[in-house]
Amino acid sequence: MASDGLPIAEMEMPLTRRFDVVLKPVSHPEIGDIRIESELFAIGRAEPPFASARAEIVAELSRRHAKLFIENGAAYIADLGSKNGTTLNGRDVREKPQALQDGDELRFAGILACRVELAPCPANRAVCNARSVVLTLTPERTDLGLEPIVVTSFPFLVSKTDETFARYRDAYPHQVNYLSRRHAHVFAEHGEIFVEDLGSTNGTFVEGTRLEERAVRLEDGALLAFGGDHFAYRVGIRRGSIADPTLTQMQAQARTQTEAPAKAAERAEPANAQAAAVPMAMPLADMDRTTFIAAPHSFLDIFCVDPAGTGEDEVSHGAAASQSSGAPREAPRRRGAIATFIDELAIALGANAAPDMRRIGRWGAVALALICALAAILYLRGNPQRDMRALMSAGRFDAAAQLANGYLARHPGDAAFEAAGTEALIKAKVPGWLAALKANAFNRARAVAADMQGLASHNREAAPLVAELVWMGELESFWMGRGGSDAPIRIYRDEVPITSLIARWNDDPNEHQRALEQIVSYLPAFGEPYADALSHLRQLQTDDSVYVAALERLKAAIEAALNDARTDRLDALPAMIDDYGDRYPRLAGLSLVRDDLRAYRQIETDARAGRAQAAAEELESIHFATPPFQARIPKLRALSAAAPRSVR
Repeated sequence: MASDGLPIAEMEMPLTRRFDVVLKPVSHPEIGDIRIESELFAIGRAEPPFASARAEIVAELSRRHAKLFIENGAAYIADLGSKNGTTLNGRDVREKPQALQDGDELRFAGILACRVELAPCPANRAVCNARSVVLTLTPERTDLGLEPIVVTSFPFLVSKTDETFARYRDAYPHQVNYLSRRHAHVFAEHGEIFVEDLGSTNGTFVEGTRLEERAVRLEDGALLAFGGDHFAYRVGIRRGSIADPTLTQMQAQARTQTEAPAKAAERAEPANAQAAAVPMAMPLADMDRTTFIAAPHSFLDIFCVDPAGTGEDEVSHGAAASQSSGAPREAPRRRGAIATFIDELAIALGANAAPDMRRIGRWGAVALALICALAAILYLRGNPQRDMRALMSAGRFDAAAQLANGYLARHPGDAAFEAAGTEALIKAKVPGWLAALKANAFNRARAVAADMQGLASHNREAAPLVAELVWMGELESFWMGRGGSDAPIRIYRDEVPITSLIARWNDDPNEHQRALEQIVSYLPAFGEPYADALSHLRQLQTDDSVYVAALERLKAAIEAALNDARTDRLDALPAMIDDYGDRYPRLAGLSLVRDDLRAYRQIETDARAGRAQAAAEELESIHFATPPFQARIPKLRALSAAAPRSVR
């Protein structure tokens, strides 16, 4: 039989590449930079380094979440139908892989954000030539007429539509239909060969064990089967240079098969006369046996998600007649009461015999009663869930949030309702809250936040998110109220809100960031205001470390001087206040401190000098603007009252 694969000369792959992909976690920097040196990289909750990440990240990722691969000089990301999705620069990655550029943002499950960097490969890296690895799949059974498969270029896609297996459709249509359109793929990494099932209906088996979500390394001599025991092959792995005589012999045979199919067919022995498999060390030593040289495939095709799922012509072991033993089979399931009822009803209706009107009537009445009972149960027990889904589908998020709040008050801890209620609450209220912030209508924003707190009072998932919004609202209110990034830092006024806002964030930055990113996942428009708020927070942290720290030192010096019993204790303060004003130009309110200090010194001087009447009159007219001087008014009054009266 002729080979429809490609000549080996046309299957060459680049031996080197110019860049590695580096994923820099932005949302969770504790994970560390992830440098990808292989052509294919798996993202999933069981894959390193994600498996060792924080619990909230691992929980949100799917087992087979996404794949990052490099092909034809470009990097791509493919989502594998994950539960919580993958986004590239805020856009969903769906069925089709998307090319990556330097600086792109990848977000997995709406929680793990990474910045993409295309970094040059190290010059001293050892190059592993995947073409020097040859995979031979020799049919385990010699009575089926299957050809050995030789793979010299990777990846190799196992597909019912590819010529490698489609050529057997006429002879074995049922067995070919056990394969999926995207059944499995074989790839090379660092000189090793791996096989990964792509979510096929009937599975991929290595030594009789069905593969789960992860790729498995193939060993020389292992038994590899696709979809059952018909397409079962013994694995042969050979490593060597392209100039190896065996590969040269393979190339010559491939060309002979392409140029002279008739002659190759005449030379081939009947299928039932093939007594031995191709030796592992010499994949094509048996020159009387035809061999299919598999053409290379593309990761772009392999990781395009097939939304159609199982095709009409694809069968599963559960629905098919039993085959010969070899690959695992699921145990037959016991027939349930409903299945028995359906069969009986079919017989009564004449599916396998003459119609029996009495049986039809009896079973029809039973069927009607069952349907009515089932409908009543669904109505009574499923009404809130149905209503919630209907409201969410219609975009009536405010009504959905109200429904969830009422339901959770009666059924606390319902995780499904908590999740749906959280999404409804965010989508219903946060747009209006954002509009209030943008208009600097902070009292209106507080009212919306209070409404959200009421609707989240029974929702354990929503309450922390609303708390983050309350904090963010206070941050933005303070930020805009004081005048933005270049605003002054006012003594005895700005220190407390700055330190309290920062302290609230610092109690658990990762948890706060996770909650805010969850809001972004529900409402992408929240992303920009959220980024602005974090920028404002960083500016406040800088102000806290410089200006607030300076103010605390100055206030401590003022307190110490006021508490000192010496009469000259206040003499150094005016120069100190002026010095702080010169060194920290954004400090504000120092003029008020100067005025209070001047008035305080005058009253104290008059009282000590016996000018009690003048001191008393000054006390009646003075209004100190700063706390430390306000606190000492009683002391000044006592000093004035105790002062000796001067004799005129």
